[in-house]
Amino acid sequence: MGKFMKPGKVILVLTGCYSRHKAIIVKNIDDGISVCTYSHALVAGIDCYPPKVTAVGGKKEIPRDQRQSPL
Repeated sequence: MGKFMKPGKVILVLTGCYSRHKAIIVKNIDDGISVCTYSHALVAGIDCYPPKVTAVGGKKEIPRDQRQSPL
């Protein structure tokens, strides 16, 4: 079977507390390591997407609302 997990590919996390979040593969480990012997990948994404900017919010609220936290 070909290698389908390649760095830079956009994925959708299906399990765990971050399910339904989009992420990018940073590094894939095909052979496994001593802790997990199966192939897996290191991913990075955004935990909570910023809300839409509306005319109701003030100038101070926009930068505060647009903060993002990593996955």
